[in-house]
Amino acid sequence: MRTIKHTLMSYQVLARKYRPQQFADVVAQEHVTRTLTNALNSERISSGYLFTGPRGTGKTTVARILAKALNCVDGPTATPCDKCQSCTEIMAGSSLDVLEIDAASNTGVDDIRALRENVRYLPTSGKKRIYIIDEVHRLSGSAFDALLKTLEEPPPHVVFIFATTEPHKVPETIRSRTQRYDFHRVGKNILSEHLKKVAEGEDIIIDDDALFMLARKADGSVRDGMSLLDQLSAFAGDRITAAEVADALGLIDRRFFIEYVEAIAANDPAAGLEKVRQFVESGADISEFCSGLAEHLRNLLILKNTVEPENILELSESEIEDLAKQKDFFSTGDLLRMIKIITDMTLDIKSGLDSRLLFEVTTLRLASMEGTVSFEEILAHLSGAEDTSDDDMGTDLFGAPTQKDIFETPKQPEPKPEPRPAVDEMPAAVASTVRAVNLPIVQTNWPKFTDQVKTHNRMLAALLSMAEIREVKDNTITAVFHNAGGTSKQVLEKPDYVSQIQTDLREYFKTPLRIKYEVDTVKPAPKPEKPDGVAETVDADKLLQDDPRMKNLVDRFDGEIIGKRKVEE
Repeated sequence: MRTIKHTLMSYQVLARKYRPQQFADVVAQEHVTRTLTNALNSERISSGYLFTGPRGTGKTTVARILAKALNCVDGPTATPCDKCQSCTEIMAGSSLDVLEIDAASNTGVDDIRALRENVRYLPTSGKKRIYIIDEVHRLSGSAFDALLKTLEEPPPHVVFIFATTEPHKVPETIRSRTQRYDFHRVGKNILSEHLKKVAEGEDIIIDDDALFMLARKADGSVRDGMSLLDQLSAFAGDRITAAEVADALGLIDRRFFIEYVEAIAANDPAAGLEKVRQFVESGADISEFCSGLAEHLRNLLILKNTVEPENILELSESEIEDLAKQKDFFSTGDLLRMIKIITDMTLDIKSGLDSRLLFEVTTLRLASMEGTVSFEEILAHLSGAEDTSDDDMGTDLFGAPTQKDIFETPKQPEPKPEPRPAVDEMPAAVASTVRAVNLPIVQTNWPKFTDQVKTHNRMLAALLSMAEIREVKDNTITAVFHNAGGTSKQVLEKPDYVSQIQTDLREYFKTPLRIKYEVDTVKPAPKPEKPDGVAETVDADKLLQDDPRMKNLVDRFDGEIIGKRKVEE
């Protein structure tokens, strides 16, 4: 029992065990440590320093290193020895010459007056008497006034180091008498690498996705990241996965956002509501969902509008690859509208409205949202529609053929042009003409579309159903056949079939679409699931390729295969 007690008491949390002891060890604050190093080397020591920045970025740590650098037996030096009496006492927190004061609990003027009395005393063993005041902005106005006199005329043996997360609350009279150093929030990539080194030092195996989740949760704070790693090591032991991080910290798996956005992009309200049900039953916080989805949409926005998004996005390679598959699902205007909708939902949740109801309504709103169309596109379409020619055939906005009325009426005097309607008053036909579709919409609806084609042409439906819809860009569908798909491509590219398929696409998706076919001889064709007891069927496309006589017969008589021969198992 005594052994267990001794083991528990001797354990040191990671944040303290791996606290930097030299300027070179401080994470991601080179702009601060380099300036302080140069000042120490040139012995240009100030009587007052103000360290500002987010929590957990190293303000107090650097203050202690600076105190060691000033009071080290070799000091002032940029590399304290960490062995002399002064250094060891400062590291242990027992030095009489370095006093750390928490301004949150010592806010009164009496506390500062006592401090003013103490600064008159010389250091006991070191060279400087150093006061580190944390969260200095918490001091009262009268306390700041009492401190100001000492800052104006400090004794030569005294150095003040103030730390704060809210520098704007520190009076200008105090700020003007100190050297200010701004500590930056630590980037997710840098923090995840630091946590990885710590994990290796503790013999903890943790995957990259788990590290990024910890770094993201820490939000730029090294101390928070170390505490989270400590928590996870207690939860999962010496092997930590992304799933365990999500479970332990109540985080939302990024796969959920990917699947949710796919349902929204496919305009599939049922799938979207199913994701809502799964999320609510998991017990996760809906406010966390809003924050995570807004970040996901922001990442898509950056991917879509930058040449080198990796310079802006602090994500792992696998995360960027997953996001890249979704960046063409929406236009920039769509993403901006969606972020606004999620922001409104966040505010409504804070107002006390039913969070599940808001989640469901927002999901239905997103899933039924029409694509954004710029005013210039509508005007261009209307101008094109008014620009008639002498030819019987014209083209619409997407190049699809349009037939002019075969009956001509006598020319009438041109009426006075009416003003163009506002965007909100545009006829529905214009909106449907320029409606954009994306990959999830086509992939989700492709089986239903081929079923519709099957009602009037079974062969076309069979060939189209064998294609993999790989890309949808600028309302052009890329359908890919695998292995011996060249014959299917040739059949579908016949002019009569091209016209028929374009008509079917327009009728089903309510917008003009083009389709192009490719053959992928490298990637294997996806294998459809076959229910138990169902016999396999012969691929019609393969049959035409393997039997030249059959292909010749079909081509000569413009025939089609409407039945499939079963192969007994």
